[in-house]
Amino acid sequence: MKKLLFIIPPYFNANDYLDKHRAAVLPAFTIPYGILSMQAYLTKHCEQLGEMRLVDLNVTLKRLVETQTVEAHQEVFNAELQAVLEDFEPDIVGVSALFNSSSGYIQSLVKGVKDFNPAILTIAGGGLPSAAYKLMLETCPDLDAICKGEGELPLKTLIDSDDPMQVIATHRSWIDRAGIERGKFPAHDFIADLDDIPPMNYSIIDLDNYNQRGIDKRYTDQPKREMAIHTSRGCPFLCVFCSNPSLHGREVRFMSVERVVADAKRMRDEFGMTVLMLEDDHFFHDKDRARRLLRELAKLGIRCEFPNGAAVYAIDDEMAKLLAEAGVSAVALAVESGSDHVLNNIIKKPLKKKLIKPAVEALRKHGVRSHVFIVTGLPGEQDEHRQETLEMLLENGFDWIHIYLAIPIFGSRLYDICVENGYIENTANENFVATKSVIRAPGIDPVKLEAFAYETQLRVNFVENHNMKIGRYDIALHYMKNVVDKYPDHAFGHLYVGQCHAALGERDLALKHANAAREVFETDDWWKTLADKHGCDYPRIIDAITSGKAAQASTVPAMAEVELASA
Repeated sequence: MKKLLFIIPPYFNANDYLDKHRAAVLPAFTIPYGILSMQAYLTKHCEQLGEMRLVDLNVTLKRLVETQTVEAHQEVFNAELQAVLEDFEPDIVGVSALFNSSSGYIQSLVKGVKDFNPAILTIAGGGLPSAAYKLMLETCPDLDAICKGEGELPLKTLIDSDDPMQVIATHRSWIDRAGIERGKFPAHDFIADLDDIPPMNYSIIDLDNYNQRGIDKRYTDQPKREMAIHTSRGCPFLCVFCSNPSLHGREVRFMSVERVVADAKRMRDEFGMTVLMLEDDHFFHDKDRARRLLRELAKLGIRCEFPNGAAVYAIDDEMAKLLAEAGVSAVALAVESGSDHVLNNIIKKPLKKKLIKPAVEALRKHGVRSHVFIVTGLPGEQDEHRQETLEMLLENGFDWIHIYLAIPIFGSRLYDICVENGYIENTANENFVATKSVIRAPGIDPVKLEAFAYETQLRVNFVENHNMKIGRYDIALHYMKNVVDKYPDHAFGHLYVGQCHAALGERDLALKHANAAREVFETDDWWKTLADKHGCDYPRIIDAITSGKAAQASTVPAMAEVELASA
């Protein structure tokens, strides 16, 4: 019987967290759903699988960031790998990597495996290896083979074979160096009916490590158990920045409504799940199915969130009502841009911006909070398009906005466009994260674009916060408090948290945050410059808070353009 060890390398560049003066905050990461799915399927269907274990180095990196010991990350990773190899003695080690930013870890991991025992078969899968299999095999000499796309069926064939190398040579989803030399192109081997995947074994992970991905910040400090589900796989669209088709294909495959409900009940009853994270790439592909599923989820007494980005066009009054009844407290809308030109001609997304406001208003009517995802820095996007996006963000009244910088992910059309035109300025894959711009193209300056993304979030989320404009200080407070809890030196955060507390009659808390804001502004010229640039009259707001007149201190400057000409 064969032993299988899965390793998940960090999604983030550990070196970004070496500065002990910066806030020790690692972005939340999701439950390793793909590996749990493979473990469930292989355990039921494989004849030669003995045991399986999982090591998620994101959990390790999170601990190092929180203890400010990141400088020792490589030694810690190596020691953790060595310990599990000695204890478990696997026959196969699989590295599961989603993003470009994980690429720098893969060779060191598989080398550690081969140094321990050269006979161990080292394989890789996931979004990154699926799309960049040639590069991975070229740069990772200790990696034996790569699986293209989803792994349940290819891994079953590999594990049950007495000749794994023959499987790698002949199976359509496996590729190695010899296959590349022969001109082989790996292909997908999908499970058509997702109900064929058995219920997942959550005992192989610690669920407490995956409990902070929620976007509704009302519940940040409350007891909860978040658990994720993918009720479908695949997406028919070809958004320029997305690599989903290289992993899951364009045909959407589903779990039955009955199976989703059974899994959700099991999560609730056996694992204490209180928040179901619906992480489908396109939950609303079949709107009739979505309606039926929401009606069934409404009976379970749980809360739900859509953290991955929901299709705007699918949300009307009926759907918003069903979302609310199903316990959906927050939805992230996959808007991506406020420019129809960018949406239709650059991203190739089937969305008109005129649909955005009705969707937001329908959600608000039924008490569902709306977040929005924006992607900026795409080749072809110009200042005028970013200005349209800014105006759209200010006009539509989202509860919170998230602006990400375009990443040329392996397997996306964006990557091909950037390579063909020489647009990738910083080729270090560890820098391919959504807070860094690595693309330089006409109209795109990486440094200025990073400033635009950050400052637009400051302006829309704080200076011109929609909920504060309409007197919903309680809603604004939850989001802003989450920011200052993570980033204690965030001047805008403290300033507007103080104003919210003052407007709610919580004077002691208002004074605490006003004083914190004053201290940061007085000692950090960077924050003062940002305040001047974006019409934040912080001395007046602080004075109003301390004098008990905060509710009269408008946070909203006259409408003006963010400095886009240089972005």
